[in-house]
Amino acid sequence: MFSGSQKSQQGISLVTTIIVVSLLTTFSVVTISLVISNNKISANHFESTQAFWLAESGLERCLYWLQNQDPTTAGTSPFTQFEEVAAGNGTYTVVIDPDDQNDNTYLKRYLLRSTGTIATISRQLEVLVSMNTFSKYIYATGDEGIGTIWFTTGDMISGPMHSNDQIAISGSPVFSGRVTSSAASFLEGSGYNPTFAEGYQLNAPQVIFPTGSEIMNNYNSMNSDPPPLVIDANGSKHAEIVFNTDGTITYNVYHWSGRWWRRHKVYDVPNTTVPLSGLNGMIKVEGDVYIEGTVNGDITLYATDDIYITDDIKYLDSGTNGEPNSGCDDMLGIISEGDVIVAYTTPNQNDVIIDGAVLALGNSFTVESYYWGSPRGYIHLWGALGQKIRGPVGTSGHWGGTGYLKDYNYDDRFLSSNPPYFPTTGGYEISSWREVVN
Repeated sequence: MFSGSQKSQQGISLVTTIIVVSLLTTFSVVTISLVISNNKISANHFESTQAFWLAESGLERCLYWLQNQDPTTAGTSPFTQFEEVAAGNGTYTVVIDPDDQNDNTYLKRYLLRSTGTIATISRQLEVLVSMNTFSKYIYATGDEGIGTIWFTTGDMISGPMHSNDQIAISGSPVFSGRVTSSAASFLEGSGYNPTFAEGYQLNAPQVIFPTGSEIMNNYNSMNSDPPPLVIDANGSKHAEIVFNTDGTITYNVYHWSGRWWRRHKVYDVPNTTVPLSGLNGMIKVEGDVYIEGTVNGDITLYATDDIYITDDIKYLDSGTNGEPNSGCDDMLGIISEGDVIVAYTTPNQNDVIIDGAVLALGNSFTVESYYWGSPRGYIHLWGALGQKIRGPVGTSGHWGGTGYLKDYNYDDRFLSSNPPYFPTTGGYEISSWREVVN
């Protein structure tokens, strides 16, 4: 038999055992619950991440679709472009909301809303995209030209730069803006040591060079009346345009008469002066044209043949070397279906200043007789430069060089505006990105 003390101890042990078992049971239940809860959290997080990337996929597909629309999507009413498209374990839906001003401009903007869904979890992303123009680049080429044209020591390229072709670099040129190329590598020449201040990207998407008709389409999409100023310099005729400080231009049309040793100008259209403000943002020259002067206004010059720059062409509101001053509202587009050529003239023998967005659609931006004579200093370009095929502007070598060195500087105003009717690259710029949180 057990004594009273022994019975008491057994009772205490039993109670203790029951308490311990209860605690262990409770702990096990809590642990299992936590594991189940953590598993659910992990599963929810995984599905949420998948939904996010589905939404991203929808945006990428929609942007690709927009870039391949010709003509661009019309109207201003929102529409669903992709609806519950199956992808992975879920779906995505994309709605396109055109900007309310799209019918009044050739530069379209769209708000893209993409929703990715996995099971009961959805995430929505929203981006604002807008067409970009060739004024986006300080330098853009479709082809780097016949033979090898080098960026070399002394060249300074300040601003975004792109080539669809392989870029050749020797020595120590300085690229202050981001450089992109559709090629897989750079061509590295002697003493290769470039500075890429904003980095570079290879295998980048190509830009699409437009035809001359796109400029007139841009004009016509925004204007039914009046037509632009059209200067007829077809055939053997030539046009001259001087930009005046008072906000006017003076132009004429002439042809040469007589033998080459005693030829003289015969004017088909005598000097005529008109205000830029009355030209609706466009001058069209049918044929070639020689230009110079000081631009006081906002205008695009479009020629169906070559454009020759015979002296500085700069903004009224600019510094000594052509840099636009703060608050400058002068803006010039120079677009040729042929070449844009820095002419071999007396004023151009010691530097030349070019303010504006230059685009050579037929071939190149180049220099007349670039391979001959003494060095002519720098091309001080403030704006943007696009050319279908890169043209030479000078030479360099052991015994010195000819033509010009390059001082190309981007006009930051082109990030938010551009010369009238300046053509697009076929691409879109993402202006803003956000996740919509309900």
